[in-house]
Amino acid sequence: MKRPEVQLGRLRLRNPVLGASGCTGHGYELASYTDLSRYGAVSLKTVTPLPRVGNPPQRVCEVPSGVLNSIGLQNPGRDAFFAQIMPRVLECLDRDQIIVSVGGDKVEDYVELCRAVEERFGTRIAALELNAACPNVSHGAGFYSRDPEAAAALVAAVRNAVDLPVLVKFNTNFPNYLEVAQAIEQAGADALYTTNTPLGMKIDWRTRQLVLGNGRGPICGPAIRPIGVLRTWELYEHVNLPIIASGGICTWEDALEYILAGASAVGIGSAQFVYPDAASRLEQDLDAYLHREGLESIQPLVGAAHKS
Repeated sequence: MKRPEVQLGRLRLRNPVLGASGCTGHGYELASYTDLSRYGAVSLKTVTPLPRVGNPPQRVCEVPSGVLNSIGLQNPGRDAFFAQIMPRVLECLDRDQIIVSVGGDKVEDYVELCRAVEERFGTRIAALELNAACPNVSHGAGFYSRDPEAAAALVAAVRNAVDLPVLVKFNTNFPNYLEVAQAIEQAGADALYTTNTPLGMKIDWRTRQLVLGNGRGPICGPAIRPIGVLRTWELYEHVNLPIIASGGICTWEDALEYILAGASAVGIGSAQFVYPDAASRLEQDLDAYLHREGLESIQPLVGAAHKS
């Protein structure tokens, strides 16, 4: 049987299992622990025009059935990303697997950086991902997930500036997230990438102090999966864009639940902290399930729960 390829707008992937931005690093960090060829794609850790030191430590802490994180888009900036990181990425991942995640403060930041990425690497990467989701910065990314007009302006500006497929990563923490998703669709995005990570906080009862240096941060892990499935279900009913869903996916059964809710692909994030080969194993198990069911792709399963 054929491998379960998926079509996300103009982007075609070898399978529907992606390594999520941040948790997967740049791919090459996991090369010794997993079979990278089994990844449908890797969304690289977000790059911004200038270097960012990120939020103060502590940045990660465990909570029941998950983790809190507060990284703050730490990255070396465009120049170091181009010169030091991308050559290693190109050595370990194929062209169709590389999605460059871009962040910024202003629309102009995104446009200029996306243009620079396309000019330098356009024939050697699959797509661009606009990080409009991160709540761990005081300005920029999270803003575009709560304002439909701002989201539409961002997507339209980038869409008009580049030829590569454009995925938009936005979070669903805001009550108007369906309106924001519709604005992203109308502005010409190729696919939605959801981060279903509500904010949380942990207090050390011994010291009576907040554990995270930034005080609060998004929750990742199995605890949030039911939230993500619901958000995916509602998005599927309100937009026609392909959905890449993430949030607490650890097994192929978790991925299948998201697919039945309406996802055309899934992003694997914090599960890789526990099992570095989580994404490749999940893809292999999902592929085996499709073979057992006599299916050549997940397409007949996408949103199938809506029909029952």
